[in-house]
Amino acid sequence: MKKKLPYNGTEYYGFNMTDADFIVRKIIFQSETIKTSRMSVQFFFIESGSGKIQINNQEYSLKKGSVLWLFSYHVYQIVEVEEAIQAITFELSLNVLMLATLTTRSVEQHMNFFEYWDTPALDCSKNEFAYLQTIFTHALNESEQQERLYDLSLLADLYQVIVWFERTARRNWIREKDMRDLSSKTLMYLHFHFRETLTLDQTAEKFKSTPQTINRGLKKLTGKTFGDILSEVRINNALAMLNFDELGIAFIADFVGYYSVPSFNKQFKRITGYSPTEIKKIKPTQKQVNSFRFQNSLPFEIYTYINQHYSEPITVQTVAKYFYSSPTKIDQIILAEFAMTFNALVEYNRMLFARSLLLSSSKKISEVAEACGYQSIRTFNRHFLTFWGNTPSKYKELITASKKGQ
Repeated sequence: MKKKLPYNGTEYYGFNMTDADFIVRKIIFQSETIKTSRMSVQFFFIESGSGKIQINNQEYSLKKGSVLWLFSYHVYQIVEVEEAIQAITFELSLNVLMLATLTTRSVEQHMNFFEYWDTPALDCSKNEFAYLQTIFTHALNESEQQERLYDLSLLADLYQVIVWFERTARRNWIREKDMRDLSSKTLMYLHFHFRETLTLDQTAEKFKSTPQTINRGLKKLTGKTFGDILSEVRINNALAMLNFDELGIAFIADFVGYYSVPSFNKQFKRITGYSPTEIKKIKPTQKQVNSFRFQNSLPFEIYTYINQHYSEPITVQTVAKYFYSSPTKIDQIILAEFAMTFNALVEYNRMLFARSLLLSSSKKISEVAEACGYQSIRTFNRHFLTFWGNTPSKYKELITASKKGQ
């Protein structure tokens, strides 16, 4: 009969927690790291230092008081170390995380949390720093000394970290929701009114807000300011119009909101890397210059991708593949951010560009339809009528008549 080996761990509700299930340690990062992912759950508490970390191609700042919560689907890499980063980490199996929720109700609340929160990094306040440092330091000491019932003590520390992270994330999400909604509305407003003399002050007044709030919201969600986004919307429209040979550069510049051709040329070159004249010489199949992207937010990266590829037979499946995601997830992200489905957002962009091309070009309606991604002119006419309230030909006729009457 084999001798029974001593068990190094504790049993809770039929689950055996061992030393390998919950590891606490101190780490120092003094330089960049390679991309890493682990089949575990990790918490990082930054005690000191500063730098930047990239998580699933999104960049986050690291500083004293930063807290990270990473899962197995997070691929992360320290991309910059300004000052040596000292951190205490919890690394645990998913079983331990589920154990820490204990009740069915708390499991449901915990999992619902991840349906809307996809930011793995938070910053604590000065008052919270001492609280969190005490928890992580206590867990580190318990892990090193391993006195009796130390594993229960570690679970207690884990409880406190989870509660702090989820409560903080929920408060941030509620505060940011109104700002995100305002930013989405502002972005769409810029797409409708880019031809006008738009200013930050006027737009803030339009939305009964302040210039600082408008700019801060756009910057947080897109990584760009009001002025940067307006310029890119205008240049994106100009890029579409340059496909029409009969449209001169001066006409396009005026149509998209620039009253000075040199100013238009300067912005065009800054954003695309080419001059408008150079773009006109490039064959349509060779044009790969419309590549500017929003920087910080996945919803707006998806939006920009749609904005760049509206003339192609784009589907939620192709976009999901591009962003290494699922069609359902892409649709959920778009619906949460823009209050419309993926297909509706594609249609929205196509209709905006269709109107611009219709009003600025003498091309046939069938050619405008094709330039906006429609294979059937009947489908294009039907969608245009639904969106704008008139058929393309009638819409152009009414606008032309309106201008003549002014």
